Amino acid sequence: MFRKNTRQTFTEYLTNLRISYAGKLLRVSDLNVNEVAEKAGFKDYFYFTRVFKKVTGRTPSDYRTESEKS
Repeated sequence: MFRKNTRQTFTEYLTNLRISYAGKLLRVSDLNVNEVAEKAGFKDYFYFTRVFKKVTGRTPSDYRTESEKS
């Protein structure tokens, strides 16, 4: 039912929600990437970085740098 309404699994939805929150933290806070990962619900920094890049196409550090330029 969830997948039918959202066109993604619950796990995919939750991951996208966490990555979206992490992106917001990277844009508006001075937290380091490890702290952002923790606050977004990722216990493993390396896993967070891998998932973040898969979803956004950029590493968290690159994402932060690019959003500071905008």
